[in-house]
Amino acid sequence: MTKILLGARLPKTLITELREYCKSHGILINHFVSEAIAKKLREEKEYEEDIATIEARKKEPTINEEEWKDYLKSRDLNV
Repeated sequence: MTKILLGARLPKTLITELREYCKSHGILINHFVSEAIAKKLREEKEYEEDIATIEARKKEPTINEEEWKDYLKSRDLNV
């Protein structure tokens, strides 16, 4: 995998905390940052998919509770 240098300006306190954490856990900073970015991207994509699903479902027909109970009763399902 080709790697590209990424420069970012971060608060000094965050860098200090990152260095201490990685050192105490035997993790390379590069690995930690790469994994954190990948995780955040996955979460954001999942969030966007969830919103799209919600928006699609808003357009679907719905039934009220009484209609649902009648449906279940018609199938001999007790609630």
